[in-house]
Amino acid sequence: MVKKKPKLEFRYYEIEPNEQVLALLGENWRRSYGKDIDKLHFHNYMEVEICYEGHGESILRNSVKIFEKGSIIIVPPNYPHSNSADFGTTAYWEWLYLDIDSVLQDMKELSFSKLDISYMRNALYESALFFHQDEYRKISNIILKIRDECDRKAYMYRESLKGLLQSFVVELLRIRNVQEDMPKKSSRNFQIAPALSYVKEHYNEEIKIQNLAEVCGISETHFRRIFQECMNMGSNDYINVIRIQEASKLLLKSFATMEEIAFQVGYGDVSTFTRNFKKMFGMTPYQWKRSPDNYSGHMLDSKVSVLRGWE
Repeated sequence: MVKKKPKLEFRYYEIEPNEQVLALLGENWRRSYGKDIDKLHFHNYMEVEICYEGHGESILRNSVKIFEKGSIIIVPPNYPHSNSADFGTTAYWEWLYLDIDSVLQDMKELSFSKLDISYMRNALYESALFFHQDEYRKISNIILKIRDECDRKAYMYRESLKGLLQSFVVELLRIRNVQEDMPKKSSRNFQIAPALSYVKEHYNEEIKIQNLAEVCGISETHFRRIFQECMNMGSNDYINVIRIQEASKLLLKSFATMEEIAFQVGYGDVSTFTRNFKKMFGMTPYQWKRSPDNYSGHMLDSKVSVLRGWE
């Protein structure tokens, strides 16, 4: 019997202006996490998961890990994953969502050397990292300090967080053994990295899969296969994810009409934009813009939908 492939959900987070971290902390996250769930999900920011109690399974794309007290997981954006506690038990997690692109930009501006930000970003987003606090004590301590700064928000906490987040990035790159002379296409993730960057830069234009394959220097057939394996979604799906992410930002921060936003993010007409937006968030762009939940800086729990049937 062929095992049914899990469905995918996109969960959108909004980090408040002038912040680089969204922290979901406290007893509210001691829960009974569902067993045998049929949906993996992914986020628009890097996620750091800290386990304080419980036992169960963590699915990271195509691998399964056993979590317990002291487990930490670092999950890149757009990376399918889920957690499931043992049947009849609860687990206690806390969650940090990091604006790594903003952190890298700070590092570039402050560095005395010329940093290859694109290369660093691809290395950071290449794969998830699952470990116990005792395994990587240095990055574990940094993560817990970030958590505490977010919790206390003491005097000059933003300045403290900037330094901690840059230390986090450096330590994660060291764990991945990233070197300046390391081949930049050492894995399949690096093979499709130029396509991911291309979509981020050209989402408001017409994008053909052939163009994405060409920027990666491989055939279209090979590109489609590798992209599906690496991202657990098709390249057209990814293009729509990026477009809807950008549209959601415009909806919150501008007074443009729906037609103007649709064209700004690469859709030829507003009906296609509305249809795809509703498939991701479960409501129309207009309904989503009017929802007060979208201005609270928290996850839109009730506005998650299965990633299927993009057009």
